Amino acid sequence: MSSDGATAMEIQFPSYCKVKVHRSICLELLRLIDRILHIILAIESARPNCALAVQTLCSLHSTLAKAKSVIEHCSECSKLYLAIISHKILSRCQRIRNAFELYLSQIQNAVPIPLAAKISAMLHDLRDTEFSVEFAEGEARKVVLSLLEKNFPDSASMAKEELEAIQIATSRLEIKSPFSLLVEKATLKRQLEDLSETNLKEKELLEYLLYLLIKYGKSICQFPNRCHSLKHECHDQSFGHKLVVDEAICENQVKDSLKTEVGDL
Repeated sequence: MSSDGATAMEIQFPSYCKVKVHRSICLELLRLIDRILHIILAIESARPNCALAVQTLCSLHSTLAKAKSVIEHCSECSKLYLAIISHKILSRCQRIRNAFELYLSQIQNAVPIPLAAKISAMLHDLRDTEFSVEFAEGEARKVVLSLLEKNFPDSASMAKEELEAIQIATSRLEIKSPFSLLVEKATLKRQLEDLSETNLKEKELLEYLLYLLIKYGKSICQFPNRCHSLKHECHDQSFGHKLVVDEAICENQVKDSLKTEVGDL
């Protein structure tokens, strides 16, 4: 734990555009992180001389790291996956908010009065802070979960329901172009590669989402009338109607770009 200005740089925020899903939640977290970082700097400058204050500062830093991890999660993972686990994201954010409130309350009486007043205002804002899933993300989650819970009488019925569900979900999550579809598939594959072998439930979910995208990808994408080169497509996020795409090459390009984005976090 640092007591100088370097503390403000300990948490590096991803830019807004990198957050794929739950943007409003991440923006709320960023707002809280920014304000609480300033309060932590002020507390460390005041140098409260008690064991509880030191321990509470460490706990605040740990909670900041957890808040950052939520934002990173929403920047790195598949859009479909993030929509489905939105209830878990909300729960994590609520626990983070409650932890901030607890630790700031504990340290409030160990700092000078002007700083205690700022902490009091922050506590008031924390109690009023609410996290919510955006409507489109909730719709995507609902339609995919509904699909997972259904029992189909035959393969034709299953295919019909799968197609309708994945079309709705991808539309709500802005997975509409061939390039955005490749990004989503590459992200799911990367998550599967990084997943622990013991996490079978999550593995099954990721594999099923990838299966849906592979099987119904052509029905998801919006094809323009005019042909484009692969290079031009990757720039404009659109394919020509008759363009033959070397998907393996494009997926490698997507993976490379994803690695670059993750490295920036």
